[in-house]
Amino acid sequence: MMNADEIRDICRGIRTKKIIVDDDLLTRIEHEVTEYRTRLTQPRPHRPPADIEELLPLMGWLLLEASLAPLWNVATEWDDQQEKSRQAAQLIERSANAARRLPWPHYAARALGAIRSHALVESKRDTERGFDDAWILHEEARKKHASFLDSHGPQGAERYLRDLDEMLLQLALAETGTACRTAERVIGRWAEGKRTGDWTEADGVRWTQQMFRRLSDAVDLGEQALNTAETIEHRWSFTAEVDEHRLAMATSYRLPAVMTARAVLLMYTLTPALENLGVPPTGGYASWADARDGFLKRFHHVYSYIERPVRRPDGAEWPLLLDHQRSVAQIRLHLAIVRPGAAISSELGFDPCVLRGTLDERAVEALSEWLARFDEKRGKPNGDANVIGCATKPDFIQAVEVLRREAGLADGYRAWRQKWAELDRYCAEPGRAELVRQAFEEAGPETAKPS
Repeated sequence: MMNADEIRDICRGIRTKKIIVDDDLLTRIEHEVTEYRTRLTQPRPHRPPADIEELLPLMGWLLLEASLAPLWNVATEWDDQQEKSRQAAQLIERSANAARRLPWPHYAARALGAIRSHALVESKRDTERGFDDAWILHEEARKKHASFLDSHGPQGAERYLRDLDEMLLQLALAETGTACRTAERVIGRWAEGKRTGDWTEADGVRWTQQMFRRLSDAVDLGEQALNTAETIEHRWSFTAEVDEHRLAMATSYRLPAVMTARAVLLMYTLTPALENLGVPPTGGYASWADARDGFLKRFHHVYSYIERPVRRPDGAEWPLLLDHQRSVAQIRLHLAIVRPGAAISSELGFDPCVLRGTLDERAVEALSEWLARFDEKRGKPNGDANVIGCATKPDFIQAVEVLRREAGLADGYRAWRQKWAELDRYCAEPGRAELVRQAFEEAGPETAKPS
């Protein structure tokens, strides 16, 4: 068996890109897990032998790193014909299977990250089967996490409880990401799916309800993770770098908050479609109007975590990555369109467009302009408008317009889409403009009630 220092060196090597995750490394990891299993006895003791107990957390870290590194080689909309993506996906799936075979797995909490990575691989297929498979894997990871907590108990060793808390942030980030990715893909690609025959009108009803349920589950987990991040910060503080002892850095609030905010905003936007289907409001609300108010309160609470100041160990400000700036602009633009006039302050200041505390028409224009702005350094625009700029699912379009009417504006969404057609994620594809036109036609007149 590898000793502790050998495993540490491999983990650090993967993290610094000095070691490549390949077939040889996965074979070695699988051999190690088999060796650990030889130490199992009947009846199995609750606590592993001392030498294995030292190695299990490190093997959990190794499985996390070994599954994360190949993830960036898996393309979006990939399939088994794409060799690079297929090979990377196989390595990740082997990592997840090794994690499942670990004895005393509650001592290797980070190994849950391999199952998390496998879920993300499946979601990146961007197919209905892929989304379903991803959801099954997310549920597996979540249930194992709860089981591991139960195995240690509330008075368990601090190291293992902290590992599980830090892993919850990772699991929630992935699950909210898949829920958003699924909804955004279905809503944005609905016209193409109808054209190819992959989706029918009957599928539209099913998808609307399924997307909402998964978003709701993901938001619940995302909120739990943000609360857990507060526990980590106050009980142990965040770490300056990832190592064998710690995962959660000072930026731990940002991405889970971004993904959870996206998810709850999508839930809010879907509510008129569910109401039109006759689905009763969820969450114990008396009406869908009450539910919308509740979702907005949850959104504002989650969004506040994005705004929390983040400092590097030397006290310097830790600025938002461009990807996170784009997400913030997209979230604020989405809110501005579905809830015109909403008040939401910001201190982020990466551009004046996010400092507008009232999301009126001027804010819509400023946010749209920033997203469309060409970045000379990267050779492309800052971004698109995400789902609000590319929706072709008729009941989602209707829902946006219902929400705008509730806020006092009878029209404007279609005019904005036409003016900022470049913010449609798929605008460069041949025939896309005609599909968007047809989608709006199917949605009915802009001032009409949902059909």
